[in-house]
Amino acid sequence: MSDRWARFDTESNAMDSLEKTAQFLRTVKDNPEDWKWVIVSSFSSLYGFAIQVAKGSDDRSVIQVTKKGHERLITFGDALKKCKQSLGARAALETSKDEDDSINKIQNEFRNKFEHFNPGSWSIEISGFPSHIFNIVNVIERLALDINFYSHLSISQKDNLKYVIAECKFITSQLGKMYA
Repeated sequence: MSDRWARFDTESNAMDSLEKTAQFLRTVKDNPEDWKWVIVSSFSSLYGFAIQVAKGSDDRSVIQVTKKGHERLITFGDALKKCKQSLGARAALETSKDEDDSINKIQNEFRNKFEHFNPGSWSIEISGFPSHIFNIVNVIERLALDINFYSHLSISQKDNLKYVIAECKFITSQLGKMYA
C-alpha cells in the first residue's frame, strides 16, 4: 500500500475554493441552500488570493505573532489593505464601491454568520447574491491574474483559473437575470 498525499499551497487552495464556488453555482437554481457554500467558498478564494498577493515573496509577512506567542494569519481586511498598496513591480489592487460593498456584505452579513452559526434558524433573501458573487469573482480575477506577481501556477493551471472565473461570471449573470 502506497501513501497518498493531498498537497496544497496558497494559490492551489484559493483555486480549489474557486472551483467549489463554480460547482455550487451550478446547483443553486435547484438547491438554494447551496448559496451557503457559494458564499463560504468564494470568500475563501478571495481571502486566499489576497494572501498570495499580500505576501509577495515573503510568506512570513502575512503572519502575526500574538501576545501569547501563537502565529496567526493576518485578517482579510489587513490582507486586502496590503493588496491595495503598490509594492515594487506589483500594481495596487483597485476596487469599485460596488465591489467593496459586495465584499463587506458577503463577509459580514453572511460568510461570518455561516462560519460561526448561532443556534436557531435563518431565512435569507437570495436575489442579491448573483451580483455580489459576480463582484467578488471580478476582484478574485484581478488578484489572481493581474497583480499576482509571485504566481506559481503553471500555464494549464492559469488557463483553468481563467475558465473557472469565466464560468462563475456567466452563471452569476444568468442567475441575476433569473432573479430579477
